[in-house]
Amino acid sequence: MGLLNKSPLELIRKVTDLSQTSAENTLGTIKDVHQRLAEASLDVAQEFGLAEDRSTELKEKHLRVLDHLHEGVCDAIGEVNQYIVKQAQAVDELADYSPKPGETKLIPLDRKPSDKPQKKKLG
Repeated sequence: MGLLNKSPLELIRKVTDLSQTSAENTLGTIKDVHQRLAEASLDVAQEFGLAEDRSTELKEKHLRVLDHLHEGVCDAIGEVNQYIVKQAQAVDELADYSPKPGETKLIPLDRKPSDKPQKKKLG
C-alpha cells in the first residue's frame, strides 16, 4: 500500500468525466442560443429583402461553423481532462496505491509498554 488506503485516481476520473459532461452541456446551450440569435437576425434581414433561399443557406452555414467550433472546444477540454487523468495515474503509480497480495499489515492503535521504543539514557 502507498501512503493512503485508497487511490484518489478513481475520484479524479469521475470528476473529469463530470467536467467534460458539464462543459459539453454548457457549450451546447451556448451554441443553440447563438444559432437562434443568428437565425433571428436573418429573419429580420428577410423582412428587409434578403431572399429566403439565401437566408436558409446562411443559417445552415452558420450552424455548420458553430458545430465545428463546438466540437473543437469540447475536444480540447477532453484532452485537458485526459492529461489530468494521466498525471493522476503517474502519481498513483509513484505512491503505489495498489495492494500487493499477502502484504496486509494491521498496526494496533494501543501499544503495550514493552512495544514502545526505548529511550537512550544520557550520561
